[in-house]
Amino acid sequence: MRRTHSPLFLLLLGFTLPVVACSDKDTTAAAAAPAPEVTVDVAAATARIADLESALQISGSLAPRSRVAVHAKLPGTLATVQVHIGDRVRAGQAVATLDRREIDAQVDAAVAAVNVAHAGVESAEAALANASLELDRAKNLFEKGAIAKQRLDGAETQNRASLAQRDLAKANLAQAEAALRRAREVQRDATLTSPINGVVVERNFDAGNLVSPGSDRPVVAVADLHEMKLEAGVSELEAGRLRPGMDARVTAQAKLGQAFHGRLAAIAPEVDARNRHFRVEVRIDNADGALLSGMYATAAIPVARAQQALVVPREAVTSRDGKRVVLKIEGERVRPVAVTEGLNDGTSVQILSGLATGDTIVADARRDVAAGVKVRAIPVTPGV
Repeated sequence: MRRTHSPLFLLLLGFTLPVVACSDKDTTAAAAAPAPEVTVDVAAATARIADLESALQISGSLAPRSRVAVHAKLPGTLATVQVHIGDRVRAGQAVATLDRREIDAQVDAAVAAVNVAHAGVESAEAALANASLELDRAKNLFEKGAIAKQRLDGAETQNRASLAQRDLAKANLAQAEAALRRAREVQRDATLTSPINGVVVERNFDAGNLVSPGSDRPVVAVADLHEMKLEAGVSELEAGRLRPGMDARVTAQAKLGQAFHGRLAAIAPEVDARNRHFRVEVRIDNADGALLSGMYATAAIPVARAQQALVVPREAVTSRDGKRVVLKIEGERVRPVAVTEGLNDGTSVQILSGLATGDTIVADARRDVAAGVKVRAIPVTPGV
């Protein structure tokens, strides 16, 4: 039996087919249309002319050039401690004293012994003079035949004995004087003095404390803060670029915004076998006392300079495919350009070849910007 369609069905089918055909045509056209190109915003810098300085940076804690620990040279009890932390002292100034009563008594005894020895020398000198007169008299009488040879021999013997007594008395005097000098040295050692001009930076004992020469703590410590030093280790390559007398620019964390002038004072002539570093010392003038011992500081020692060099930000140079490149912006496109670097001061780098003055580049090449990408350059201020 054959199925027939109604006129209404055929009419609806006629309207539907054109709609489906139009929908398929629109979808194909949309798929074929290219996507709009994306523009990437990048920070841009300009290759510029500037003076550049390459400097070696060393860091460490500041220390006074001279710091002396004042220890007691004798065991005993402190009678006085005359200074406090922060006091300024002069070389030779007394800072503490030991109880000297027994020491003073020993000095008095040594003085008395010297006086006794002097008296002994005078007595021996008188006896020798008398013996010499007797010997001369005996010689005259013997020549005249007035006395026997035995009596002359006795006079000579007495003279030699008197001479020996005089020499012994002088030796006793020298011994007594040496004992007196030693006693007075001990007496002086009972007074502790500062060996340098400086400031008291440490005090460990008070009056009444027992002290001894073997103590691991000094009575006081004195530091000369007029000149500070910064010590650090540098590699063999860095040490080869340094020489004593080079200027240094010193900054301290505790003194933000301030710079201090220093100079490279010494380079150790021998490498430290533990880390293969050479010890260097930078000294800084501190006449105004602005720097304090123990402050953390950094010293920049210029080792090379370039006048009127072509420079770009350090971050603008990166490595790609084994080459050092910058991302140069030409129009609205980015193109990697190989460059040759020169000096580097930690902020900017010298470009020896590959760029020209005024060229615009991506300020931070560490950002992954593909070659040929459309970019919008946003200028940045150098050093920011």
